[in-house]
Amino acid sequence: MSFRGEADLQRHFIDCDKHPGHEMFTPVSTFSVRDLPEGYQDPDIVAYIRAQADLTVRVVSRYTSSDRPDNYAFSGIKGETFLRTGTGFIQYVYKCEGRTDKPCPCPECKNSDAPRAQWAKVKIRTATHVVFDDTEAKHSVAELFYDNHEDLKNGKIKTVFGDNVCFGAIRGDWCDMRCVTHDLDLCDYIKDAWGRWRWLESKVNEKFRGDEHRLSVVVSHPHGCNKQVSVGRWADRVVVGGSKGWESSVYSYDTPTCPGSSGAPVWLLGKVKWGGFFGRHPHSGRPLEGLNLSATGLDRTS
Repeated sequence: MSFRGEADLQRHFIDCDKHPGHEMFTPVSTFSVRDLPEGYQDPDIVAYIRAQADLTVRVVSRYTSSDRPDNYAFSGIKGETFLRTGTGFIQYVYKCEGRTDKPCPCPECKNSDAPRAQWAKVKIRTATHVVFDDTEAKHSVAELFYDNHEDLKNGKIKTVFGDNVCFGAIRGDWCDMRCVTHDLDLCDYIKDAWGRWRWLESKVNEKFRGDEHRLSVVVSHPHGCNKQVSVGRWADRVVVGGSKGWESSVYSYDTPTCPGSSGAPVWLLGKVKWGGFFGRHPHSGRPLEGLNLSATGLDRTS
């Protein structure tokens, strides 16, 4: 997590001691085949990463729940207003037409004499230590399309508002935050982007079959600033549970991350097969020397 999410990216790049200079991060707006390792410089992989970036969001939270357990992340500031940022990934979106008579529950509509009748829900996967519970969700937003510094000024960034945590686990460090919006044009864009992302994933997985592929890519908002792509290799996979046809797993990888990357989608070439909207592995942290660790996600076994 980053506690300085509103400040300038370049200053944090200079100050950060985890990856001095951040040479291994590439802005998503300039990412190309040249930024991929030999053997993987494929235009379809670039297209897939860009599609994943369209669904990657900056998560901004301004409150720390009093219900966080002692000795858990940020328990020292329980009940306090404190800005922090992470990353998340849009799992799905659906419009509430015909599903409810309630008006849009976003803060804008709650403070309006004419709340919107048509609205939608957007589910975002992140890490539990980023958004812990409903209270934190209601004090959080997810921001789309923050790809360049200029996007903060040119009105390109779109915001959806946190409403509740619909699923999550402390032990696996994964969390699904449900957000709301009455921007139905944005919802249509997300649906199209999601379909393009899934199609490209199956196309790339078809090209790169087999367990020998170790490419690991993270799209995130390091330090809460503009969206970056980092590339590395995954080192190990540990199965922690599962059911028929599925395995619950955790990955370790050397793909660079920084504060603010928590909750970012970790893409493992050829490994994430039809996990759908519930199977993705968010970035969790760096408890291993020299390696990052994902939160729990699902891999299909057949």
